[in-house]
Amino acid sequence: MARKYYARRRRRRTSPRFFVILGILAAAFAAGIYLLVTGLNNQEGNPQHPNATVAMESPSMTVTLPPAESAVPEPTPTTEPTIAAGLVPAKTENTDPAKFGFTTKIYVDGTETAAYSREVSVAFPAGAEYTALEGITTYRGNNYRDQPSWGTAAVTNGKLTKLDISKTTSAIGKWSGSACTGQPLIVTWPDDVRESMTSLYDEFRHKAGFTEVIIASADGNIYFMELSTGTKTRNPIGIGAPTKGTPSIDPRGYPIIYVGQGLNPAGSTTDSNDMYFRAFSLIDGKELYKFGAHQKDPVAYNNWQAYDSSPLIDAATDTLIEPCENGVLYTVKLNTAYDPAAGTLTMNPGPMVKCTYQSTRNQSTGIYGMENSAAAWRNYLFFTDNIGMLQCVDLNTMQLVYANDLGNDSDVSMVLEEDTDKQDFYLYTGCEYNDTVVNAKDTTGKCYARKIDGLTGEIIWSAEFSVYTAIGGSEDGGIIASPILGKPGSSIDGLVIYTVSNAVTADGNQTALLVALDKNTGSVVWQTDLQNSGWTPSSPVPVYTADGQCYIVQCLYRGDIKLIKADAAEGTVSDTVSLGTKDEPNSFEATPAVFGNTIVVGSRSGHFFYLTIS
Repeated sequence: MARKYYARRRRRRTSPRFFVILGILAAAFAAGIYLLVTGLNNQEGNPQHPNATVAMESPSMTVTLPPAESAVPEPTPTTEPTIAAGLVPAKTENTDPAKFGFTTKIYVDGTETAAYSREVSVAFPAGAEYTALEGITTYRGNNYRDQPSWGTAAVTNGKLTKLDISKTTSAIGKWSGSACTGQPLIVTWPDDVRESMTSLYDEFRHKAGFTEVIIASADGNIYFMELSTGTKTRNPIGIGAPTKGTPSIDPRGYPIIYVGQGLNPAGSTTDSNDMYFRAFSLIDGKELYKFGAHQKDPVAYNNWQAYDSSPLIDAATDTLIEPCENGVLYTVKLNTAYDPAAGTLTMNPGPMVKCTYQSTRNQSTGIYGMENSAAAWRNYLFFTDNIGMLQCVDLNTMQLVYANDLGNDSDVSMVLEEDTDKQDFYLYTGCEYNDTVVNAKDTTGKCYARKIDGLTGEIIWSAEFSVYTAIGGSEDGGIIASPILGKPGSSIDGLVIYTVSNAVTADGNQTALLVALDKNTGSVVWQTDLQNSGWTPSSPVPVYTADGQCYIVQCLYRGDIKLIKADAAEGTVSDTVSLGTKDEPNSFEATPAVFGNTIVVGSRSGHFFYLTIS
């Protein structure tokens, strides 16, 4: 979808009148060559066809090219195939929300309303057009959650090297470093935006091509570093409460960071007081906006109000979308004004539009809320919740379009894929084996990887895995990490790749598996034993070479980072770097960010690491 801030195309010049002259028939050796000269405008000369490279002459007439400024109209851009505008998500008999006992409520600035229609319609672009910036600006890159790395890598040996760049955070209670999902953001700032950010140290504010790493830490701070050196680029922004999820940079290139608080200011995992979502100006580091509650949002069914979802911003309508673990979907028009020349940035949000929901399973278990980062297609939002209910919401009416019961807790941020040949789109998701949700008494249970029809919410296929979960434990087995959808034309084209935590092996032990499934059938193509038992919430990140070879970066719970060479036949561990020690286990819950050949990731032990792929 073309938008003025995604690309600046030169406009064709249009003259007030056109006329056509007849070309000259020149004699040739054996056959006549006809030269047709068209497109004369009211300036002297004759503009040539876009493919012409030389002036043409005849014995009786000289044709002169016009000045370059007005010479050649641009060729019409090639239009990428799209899904027809008339195709929209709709419920089926199996995905009718009424089947699952769903009821919803809509609130506008705190007042319940029976119906709602957004004044200016939200319409997200395709994932590749989500942001005008170079880099990774939200969890898994965009609104399709399918771009977790940036650029290509030059890989010769398939080796990892830890750089001599290591940063240490402070702590709030037991919380430090990076928790789940905790992905860094990496962005190359445009010159005008960079110059407007007075919070940047002068060395970087005036440094052309400067690329910045931004990490919101579980210690209550947002940290800023240069990608190439790890050097501190500005003072941290103090939130004063832990961030577990991944923040977002404004996709328009505005110097704004949006970040959700994951725990209360004391870092308590049980107290839900004073939890907020915030927007900060990166011009001066000041807070622009926050919403949340001292104790509980009065419209929520659940009082645990962690904002772990990495927010989306619809650039065209200046609208923020943020699902919350209290079971409320928050949307708000931000009314942002940014002037890079003047270095000014203001935000005057309103109205706040909320949607709440209940289903039979939510009511019977008392479990609500969304921990994953939602995917968006046009004006539709897709997410799963802590009881395993899949929902599709029309953001312009806040109505629930369809729903489906996926059986168990799902923290997976779904990957969205468009299929223009079949005129459909799909959602790839997975669930864990949460004994609380299914009221299980057995430590071994099933988790599922799934492909969902985005237009209907119907399950296309399910792949089943046996996993271990300690009954009553805080760390579940199953699929917690977000999958990789193979890039077309790459070595993993046609595959969707999942990380499975605590998979039960034939001898009854537990390990983490990297599993490649055929995206059309769900059948297992290959699997790789990561040789790491325990919780594995860090999502795998694909890194592609210029010729399409894929390498996967997988961070593990006990401090290992593996590089896996992946193709259609197998996934082979190419290298492993161990960063865990007895005193500093450096367990990885967070997902890494990869920019070119550079990996940046934070551990729960309070360290940020830089590595390169060679």
